[in-house]
Amino acid sequence: MEQPLRSTREVMLKIDKLQGDLIRRFQKLIDLAAVSKKDRAVTAVTEYQIKTETSALIRAAEDVQTFIRQLQEMWLFGQLNTIGESKVQQQTDENAKIVADLLKQLTEKQIAGDQAASAAG
Repeated sequence: MEQPLRSTREVMLKIDKLQGDLIRRFQKLIDLAAVSKKDRAVTAVTEYQIKTETSALIRAAEDVQTFIRQLQEMWLFGQLNTIGESKVQQQTDENAKIVADLLKQLTEKQIAGDQAASAAG
């Protein structure tokens, strides 16, 4: 079982590994496609190698799909921090504090007004 991705560095290393696997498998298939000899034995061996590399390329693509699914699950369940302490998050927090202060002032003024009205009445 693979270790969970705990940092940006680990995610980036995983992406690089998957990318390298895909490129290496595809390049091997390209190299095998350029057969220069017409010998029957060479052709049979090349055909087997192409089938093997094709299977490996499919497995590498499936690994990419699995990784994407893992990232989606991490994002949905909050294990992948996509916002962090960005400017947008900081601005949102500041705006929320301002609104909370304004609501507090409004509430205090209404309470003070209600008390003054009941004292006068």
